[in-house]
Amino acid sequence: MILKLLKLIFRNFPILKGKLWKFWYTYLGSKVITPELKFMNYGYFRNDFTPQLSQEDEKERFPIHLYHYLCSKSSLKNVRVLEVGCGRGGGADYISRTFSPKDYHAIDISPTAIQLCNNFYKKDNLSFHVGSAEELPFDNQFFDIIVNVESSHCYPNFNKFLLEVKRVLKPEGQFLITDFRSSSEFSHFDKSINENFKIISYEDITNNILLALDEMSEKRKKQIKFFLPNFLSNISSSFAGIKGSKLYESFIKRELVYHMYVLKSI
Repeated sequence: MILKLLKLIFRNFPILKGKLWKFWYTYLGSKVITPELKFMNYGYFRNDFTPQLSQEDEKERFPIHLYHYLCSKSSLKNVRVLEVGCGRGGGADYISRTFSPKDYHAIDISPTAIQLCNNFYKKDNLSFHVGSAEELPFDNQFFDIIVNVESSHCYPNFNKFLLEVKRVLKPEGQFLITDFRSSSEFSHFDKSINENFKIISYEDITNNILLALDEMSEKRKKQIKFFLPNFLSNISSSFAGIKGSKLYESFIKRELVYHMYVLKSI
């Protein structure tokens, strides 16, 4: 019932959608302050995709896979990178260590999430900022690569976000984005992308997401039980994509489809 109500709000009141997501992630940032929870994405699994990970990174293998697979589609070495919607910063930390960008800037709309990131990670080439995806706090043509992982479905105005990405991206830069949309929304989502960018590559990775969720469900059940109060357990299980949850079943039925794009400005 709660999820149906949220879908109705998100569809008809996009400004409220942004405020609710900000509240949710700010709440998590204030209540779950342990560095053990660094990732919140749904992960990626494929039998023949096995990047070498450190012992510490192995704890979050599948969420890391999603970042690694997306960023392996471009060259990040010695360039300036922006991640929009960095959440708790695990992806920003991993990519800044693994792909050797010159500078990696990461922003999120939640002040508590950014505070956690600044507490967790201390690296010369990595910085975190509070900022909105629809008003990026950077100069024109500032970045070589922009990364967006499982975040854009939270934005009130996706088209405005795309225009901001074009503004701060260099003419030869690339935009790497992966996220899910409902089947009914996809044509509008894809149309917006095609109007603003040249598609270098595209993949439907829904099956890879489901395989990762299968692997991660038991761990995430324990995390929800440990970190969050009981009254949030059901809704948290669905948002986390626990096997058998409404969101998980939506991927199975392909009511939700998970997409991955590599884009270039036009």
